[in-house]
Amino acid sequence: MNKKRNLIQFLVIVFMVAVLTACMNNRDNKQGMDNQNRNMRNISTDENIGDNNNQDNRLDVADEAADQVVQLPEVRRANVIVTGNNAYVAAVLEDGANGKLTKETEKKIADRVKSTDPDIKDVFVSTNPDFVDRVQKYVNDVQAGKPVKGFFEQFSEMVRRLFPTQR
Repeated sequence: MNKKRNLIQFLVIVFMVAVLTACMNNRDNKQGMDNQNRNMRNISTDENIGDNNNQDNRLDVADEAADQVVQLPEVRRANVIVTGNNAYVAAVLEDGANGKLTKETEKKIADRVKSTDPDIKDVFVSTNPDFVDRVQKYVNDVQAGKPVKGFFEQFSEMVRRLFPTQR
């Protein structure tokens, strides 16, 4: 009888351990859990974005990062899209910059974006009018609640074209 009781106690303990470990969340913040520092709208699709090994299938409109970027005197307007650990900034510069994106301005923009989200490792900045217009249209569509499924393919292609050195 004592062996049977010990066996039952052992099985109950094993069952409890299995249940408790199966319910644990082992994901870290880099995988999108508890992102408390992002003021973003998440847009998901079942397709991979396919932008040169960045297989995150989510694009986030990062309003807080864009607000930080436009506080720079060199920047008139900006939108920021985050996918994985990468941020893509579509910026319109002030007239005093003659439309030229200098390394110094690019670094200032990157620093502002990274200050809003510690998970962002790489920031890619473009003042290309086509990129700026397409990102602005995407942000407008998201804000209006319109479907944006086709944007993932367009965005992926733009990233490959504008940032060919991105890994």
